[in-house]
Amino acid sequence: MLNVVRGRLFVADLIYAEGQNFLCSTVFTPDRPYAIPVANYTRKPDVAIYYYRDTPFYTGYKMTYMQRGNYVVVVNPLSYSEVMSADHSLSWGVYDTVTNAFFSVSQKANVSLLNSMIRDKESVFQKDNRFYTIVTSPKRPIAAIVSTSNKRFYETLYHQATLTLPLGMICSIIILLVWSRTHRELNSPGRLLHRALNKRQLCVHYQPIIDIKNNRCVGAEALLRWPGFNGQVMSPAEFIPLAENEGMSERITDYVVEEVFSDLGHFLAEHPHLYISINLSATDFHSSRLIAMISEKARHYAVRAQQIKIEVTERGFIDVPKTTPVIQAFRQAGYEVAIDDFGTGYSNLHNLYSLNVDILKIDKSFIDTLTTNSTSHLIAEHIIEMAQSLRLKTIAEGVETAEQVSWLLKRGVQFCQGWHFAKAMPPQEFMTWQQQPLH
Repeated sequence: MLNVVRGRLFVADLIYAEGQNFLCSTVFTPDRPYAIPVANYTRKPDVAIYYYRDTPFYTGYKMTYMQRGNYVVVVNPLSYSEVMSADHSLSWGVYDTVTNAFFSVSQKANVSLLNSMIRDKESVFQKDNRFYTIVTSPKRPIAAIVSTSNKRFYETLYHQATLTLPLGMICSIIILLVWSRTHRELNSPGRLLHRALNKRQLCVHYQPIIDIKNNRCVGAEALLRWPGFNGQVMSPAEFIPLAENEGMSERITDYVVEEVFSDLGHFLAEHPHLYISINLSATDFHSSRLIAMISEKARHYAVRAQQIKIEVTERGFIDVPKTTPVIQAFRQAGYEVAIDDFGTGYSNLHNLYSLNVDILKIDKSFIDTLTTNSTSHLIAEHIIEMAQSLRLKTIAEGVETAEQVSWLLKRGVQFCQGWHFAKAMPPQEFMTWQQQPLH
């Protein structure tokens, strides 16, 4: 028995008993057996608990006695709820929820007052200038009630607020900054374009190219569109520079080539008199990889090389020596090459001759001034004369009026595109439009 007492932190003593007669303990043997009054709690077959009993074994101390069979464990009630606190007004008690009897209370606790409070239905409440909290064990028939003064409660609340509020604000600001930065990165135009390519959300529209001498459609230019960005459709003029900055130019070009053949491959095979112009970036002319890709697609869909034309902006031809071999490789493979937006870049007559292209496209900015009193139409006349001297086909872009068509026709321009004829259309709409007669 002595080994049990010494080996357990909360066991004050161990008593040998017969029923309610306590005979001896590890440190004390009374002159005659001590008959302890009726237990506060019993359970069959032989369990009994006695709360707050002052016995000869611990004279002057109200201890808890827990009996099972012939052995009784003596426990100091304070060991159930010993609390270290600077709150001198704090009081508490631990009680049995079956009998509502307290078996452990703080030294300054008013047991009768706590006993009246445990019958309150609320777990947290305020009464007589004190706050009370009751916590009940979900597994055992045991509960605790803790009480402190209003003054102490509000002092603690104020202390916690002055500590946690600034800390909470700092943490909130840090979290907000991290979230804001992450949100900006995830929703930056570059990331959005990357996701749009992966999800194939970009689409290709087709603007008809018209032979104004014979009044018929001869082909169309493939124009990439990005629907849904910020609730609107973005044109290539807006997101192509973004793709170049993000290093996605090759992905964009491959995407367009795949979409063109997927949209119109079979249609072109059935209409050999039509062609599609595909815009390439300057970096696409630094290698000949696209020739193999386009040729493979053309073979797969039985599309002739003459039905695919390659366009690049004039600004893409700054490095003429590097660009020329790739242009010639395209032309030798049967694909005609056009300079797009001519007149807005850096080309001169010598470069134009060196590149040996097939088509010259006059930029819309010159077409807009053809029928005005501006002298800008002289530039357009010069470009047309330059193209004719080099025996290049000429396509006027951005044609919007019949007067512009008439002006161009008089000066020997045979091909036009622009809203005067049709806007850029989705593939199915273009195929339907193309089969209708021009007005």
